[in-house]
Amino acid sequence: MERLKSAVPADIRRAVGEGTARDLPSTTSLLLDFFDGVPLFHQVISELTDPELALCRKDKGRAVELKGRGNACFSKREFEQALGFYSQALRYVPISSDGNYEILVPTLYVNRASTMHKLGLLKQCLRDCNRAISVSSNYAKAWYRRGMVNASLKKYSSAIHDLKVALSMEVTSSGKSNIEQELKLILLKHRNVNEVGRSSSDCQDAGLPHTAEPHKVVLECASTPNKGRGMMSLNVISPASLIHVEDPLAAIIIKSCRETHCHYCFSEAPADVVFCPLCTIPVYCSKECQEQAVGDISWNQDTSLEFNSHHLVDNAKLGLTSTRCKTSNSKQIAEHMHECGGAHWAAVLPADIVLAGRVMAQYIDKRLLTGKSSAISGPNLDLVHHYDIDSPTSKLESHIYAIVLLLCLQKYYRSDLSWREESLSQLVLLICQIKVNSIAIVHMKSVDGGQELTESKGYSTASDAVMCSVEQIRVAQAIYMSGSLFNHSCRPNVHTYFHSRTLFLRSTEYIESGSPLELSYGPQAGEMDLLERQKSLQENYKFSCRCSSCSELNLSDLVIDSFCCPRSFCLGAVSESTCYRSEENFVHVSLNGSAVCKLSLPDVSKVDEDMEKVGKLFFRNDDADLKIDPGYCMSCRSQLDLSSVVATLDRAASKINSY
Repeated sequence: MERLKSAVPADIRRAVGEGTARDLPSTTSLLLDFFDGVPLFHQVISELTDPELALCRKDKGRAVELKGRGNACFSKREFEQALGFYSQALRYVPISSDGNYEILVPTLYVNRASTMHKLGLLKQCLRDCNRAISVSSNYAKAWYRRGMVNASLKKYSSAIHDLKVALSMEVTSSGKSNIEQELKLILLKHRNVNEVGRSSSDCQDAGLPHTAEPHKVVLECASTPNKGRGMMSLNVISPASLIHVEDPLAAIIIKSCRETHCHYCFSEAPADVVFCPLCTIPVYCSKECQEQAVGDISWNQDTSLEFNSHHLVDNAKLGLTSTRCKTSNSKQIAEHMHECGGAHWAAVLPADIVLAGRVMAQYIDKRLLTGKSSAISGPNLDLVHHYDIDSPTSKLESHIYAIVLLLCLQKYYRSDLSWREESLSQLVLLICQIKVNSIAIVHMKSVDGGQELTESKGYSTASDAVMCSVEQIRVAQAIYMSGSLFNHSCRPNVHTYFHSRTLFLRSTEYIESGSPLELSYGPQAGEMDLLERQKSLQENYKFSCRCSSCSELNLSDLVIDSFCCPRSFCLGAVSESTCYRSEENFVHVSLNGSAVCKLSLPDVSKVDEDMEKVGKLFFRNDDADLKIDPGYCMSCRSQLDLSSVVATLDRAASKINSY
């Protein structure tokens, strides 16, 4: 996009940068008219939308090549490498109507299943066998492999059934002889061993208990002078109460997790990943997630692709009959369909823009489903956008991305709908709304050895427990219409967490009736100092926080980035800040020579005897008079040469950054 941005003349840049939301109809039209006469612009749009130029289209030759490389690794017993090649072959294999799909795809599934069987991934192996059989029910090798993995799982009745089916379908004498030998061995085991276990489901989360129903909490959206619109409770809320559950309006995986996590539920991708049938971008953990994102797909006996819903829009370029929605009665829109078909704009554009495209496509598809084929303007989300206070550079970028996104969507929908003049203006505001209101979806991950938390779905017993550390990783971003109404606090009383893509909110403390319900947008007291929190919130959300933790300084704001006391037995902190005036129960502190903040002092008279002793030891006098001077320990008053320490720190940071 930098090429397009640099091509915009100064007068249009100035008009866009100085404009407000009311000026959007004129500024968007002005920029669109300019781009219409620029060959570079049409070249960029062609590169983004033409399937013939795309890098993410299906490629049968590539799939066959990867299959051969997988076979070579398998023959050398390099099973992990073979698994990767077979998966990539499945990613590139195209859907065709010449019957080759019905041969190549089940072969790849069985080859990958055989590899996972060697690696001990039995449940994943079983799922791949089921997929091979669903594509080609008369493929003997698929039935044979499923019988063998069922035997490994000690499901002998199922194994005997599968091997008998394989035997009836096998045409070679050597193949029949091999199946008969395996069948005899399994029949013998079946007589001596009681059958254990139960069949596996293709769905990763099958049988997972749902979280308890929300506590009976009545929420209300109200306005306050300091924070504007926000959520509050009309009744008392106990700690740890579940107060809100919500699915997203739209969600998108972040680019760093595209190869490692499911593009629909955002859980960690298993070994037997499932791919989009129409392009090579997304990966899914199961057929269920694939159907939610792309549509319900089946393969009939005539080797033609079917979508289990009625036809909405002719999709001749893809060579298949399709719809973008599951059914006319379904609320779930197939969120990836408008990005499909080989065009790679969804893989190239920033996540914010692709998310805006998903919101727009959902709005269009819902109108088409209800028979509203009139001119489209765009969704009018009741969310703040802060366009008027955006920087001129940000405004220009929003204009360019809105124009590019609109043309990408037009390429997909073609003549099925017309666009109103305000469509571009609405799309610019939608992009701004998503930047301000999208919520990061984070999942927990074990960073040590042992099973991943996302895979085990439970806890180990004390006898086989292992030590592990857990971290939160950001996997996606989404728009939650109600969740976006909760205001921020650097000391929140509501905690957010996610199961799959569903947002859950729980109270972290006792909350009085009528009190605001506030969560953290990222910065929290104790994790970032005051100035860092204010800077982060201003840059990302365009507001200055006035919560209780930002109205005055916290002790953590002083010590979080301070130095240790030079005395080895002192736990005090050496700050670079200066205390310049003290009053009854608070002091004023100068931060970095600019901002001046108030720091309340603890009232040790209101605590028990032990805490009072600790407090007086920390402050080193009975009056709890905090001594804050740059370079001096706040506990023992030992001096530290700040200039020398800072220089050493800068040299170390420079060496780290050079690697």
